[in-house]
Amino acid sequence: MTLRDYLKAVPPGLAIAAAIAFAVLNGLGIWQLERLKWKEDLIADMARAEAAAPLPAETLLAQTKPDWRSAALPLCPVDSARLIYMHSEVSGVPGYRLLTACPMADKALLIDLGFANEKLTFGPFTLRPVGRLRPFEKSGPFTPVNRVADNDWYWRSASEMGPVLNARLRSDYFLVLDLKASHADIAGLTQGPLTAPLPNRHFEYALTWFGLGWALLGVFGSVVYQRARKNKIA
Repeated sequence: MTLRDYLKAVPPGLAIAAAIAFAVLNGLGIWQLERLKWKEDLIADMARAEAAAPLPAETLLAQTKPDWRSAALPLCPVDSARLIYMHSEVSGVPGYRLLTACPMADKALLIDLGFANEKLTFGPFTLRPVGRLRPFEKSGPFTPVNRVADNDWYWRSASEMGPVLNARLRSDYFLVLDLKASHADIAGLTQGPLTAPLPNRHFEYALTWFGLGWALLGVFGSVVYQRARKNKIA
């Protein structure tokens, strides 16, 4: 069959649709490669920030959006008699997030000390908190309501937890304690997740889009071949 046979077998509408779809799919693949470079730079920036020395929490909180740098607070008294135990689980094991408040120049900052399988008892000590700032989460439609009167907690709420901790809490950020950097050795307490890993699967996504584009081109070519062959026989 000649080139003219193939050209005569190409439905104009199908050819236009296939060309548009091919361009769109390959455009999405190129966009994912751009996202790949952006994510690699973001992960590198996060790694550099995490390796840097802690900055005062006041300095970081003065920024429009605190970055991944470690935040440090002044000395803070910690006592098991002045804690909030918030229901949580780690790897399917139920337990509690231990929360307290540490004073700053203006308002106090809620401190997530870590996770424990049970309520702990320990004597008062002084801690120099070092950790990562995290924005307060909002309760979801299926999140149980905090029962303040019963001291039964399910989500971090500055407005509800502040009076219980006898502190005026900031309502924008709290601090997840880095136990090692804070030299905190509390029996039964385990480290909470300081940072959330950034997934980077953009190269896979790019290959998927490119693959779909070329697969579409292959299907289109097969349709044209079959139509040309049919026309030749007829």
